[in-house]
Amino acid sequence: MKIRHVERFVRASIPIAAFVLLNSCRGPSAETSQARLVLEPCSHEVEGQEELAELNALCGKYDVWENRKRKEGRKISLNIAVVPALGKAKPDPLFLLSGGPGQAATEDKWFPMFPWVKKLRIHRDIVLVDQRGTGSSNPLDCEPDGGIANVPLKEMFQLRRPIDETADCVKKWDADLHQYTTDVAMDDLNEVREALGYDKINIYGISYGTRAAHVYLRRHENTVRSIVLEGTVPMEMRILDGSAEDGNRAMGLLLDHCERDKNCSEVFPTLRDDLNTLIESLLRSPAKVRLSHPRKGETQEVIIGVESFRMLLFTALYDSITTALIPLAITKAKNGDFSIIATILESRSAVAEVISTGMQKAVLCNEDFIVLDRSEESDGGPRKGVFSRKEMLGIMSQHCDLFEGANLPDTYFEPVRSKVPALVISGELDPVTPPRWGDITAKNLNNARHIVIPGTGHGAINNPCVSKMIVKFVDNASSAGIDTDCLKHFKRFPIFLSETGPMLKKEAR
Repeated sequence: MKIRHVERFVRASIPIAAFVLLNSCRGPSAETSQARLVLEPCSHEVEGQEELAELNALCGKYDVWENRKRKEGRKISLNIAVVPALGKAKPDPLFLLSGGPGQAATEDKWFPMFPWVKKLRIHRDIVLVDQRGTGSSNPLDCEPDGGIANVPLKEMFQLRRPIDETADCVKKWDADLHQYTTDVAMDDLNEVREALGYDKINIYGISYGTRAAHVYLRRHENTVRSIVLEGTVPMEMRILDGSAEDGNRAMGLLLDHCERDKNCSEVFPTLRDDLNTLIESLLRSPAKVRLSHPRKGETQEVIIGVESFRMLLFTALYDSITTALIPLAITKAKNGDFSIIATILESRSAVAEVISTGMQKAVLCNEDFIVLDRSEESDGGPRKGVFSRKEMLGIMSQHCDLFEGANLPDTYFEPVRSKVPALVISGELDPVTPPRWGDITAKNLNNARHIVIPGTGHGAINNPCVSKMIVKFVDNASSAGIDTDCLKHFKRFPIFLSETGPMLKKEAR
């Protein structure tokens, strides 16, 4: 540890050290075995801890039973990091729950991405726990040899990975896949909370992390002081089941916007027709093109089918900037140039690198797919919607045949009802967790406030305006007095009119 950090570290880590000592004095119980939790300064020399070490965080492992009901057999070491408060720590920390499913909390770029986390850290510890199956908590990874960077471009465009690949991964995993559901993971989290000595906690969940938060709230409500849900997935949602409907809504909003916007309609006057023409063309015959590999730079021949094209458009709708590229991508692709689509593919592959795909499949197959109607559905044709339920479910469905399905209670997907103060945040343009799901969530949580962020997709909080709302809410455990006037200035990111950006040539300076 660098000398200049010692005084700050000792001061900031006192609350955590006290908690570990307190739990050790209580003695390990058969339920939690708290004495096994030891936190030490994260190291610059340990892979995955470098950025945490810069924050003077404490890292450690905590063993839990893989089968929590039987309490016998295999154990899992959960990877934990606690970023201590900079000042005198309040007793209720903030637990951060990642999305995916499959993202690890310690690997998410919480601090550089979200300014509000830094502000809350002034008086609160920030707790990161890699959910079982992710990160360094017995990860269920299924990456190709050499990682995604070495995958040929033609394979990156093949969204339906060979079933044999998943089957081989299933055989390699040292895991009972029935035990990697959200309810089991949230009982893990509660055990970690207890082991750290925290009584009440605040929870922030994003995307799938909001389902995890819902499940935790239902099972351990008495430990929750406040909860923030961003891009919410209530229990009533079956992940992927409504994605076509929600994605078509987001795409429709984009097309409507382009028709109303003077610059966009001038540059892309037939955008809606061009999209339909392109999809109809790909339905008849996939495009054979040569593209530059986004990682290696070398030119490779690829085949782009309609399914891959549509799913990449869906992926682009997540982010405000990649959404702004879609009109240009459609227009160029209609003329045989898929270079912008390759750019979108790069952003998609970057996300895939931080997902434990086995844990993702375990959650989706054990929870959502066992209650879905997976009957065949006609495509409906491009003019009735760009995205189809059949395609959305089909990409995952064949892999779920490898999972028998967990034995979940009949009440698992019933709404979670609670009086715990809740702040629900939705992006107006979100293609996967749009405001309709936030409305459902806020209706069930009696002490909730739902705020819709204009002009924003899936991820609305990396903005000072929204950051202030979250900080105020968590500090007070109340949405009273939250000022939303700053949202009046939020607008959709301007459409890219060329590769150089949103401006027309005559407007450039």
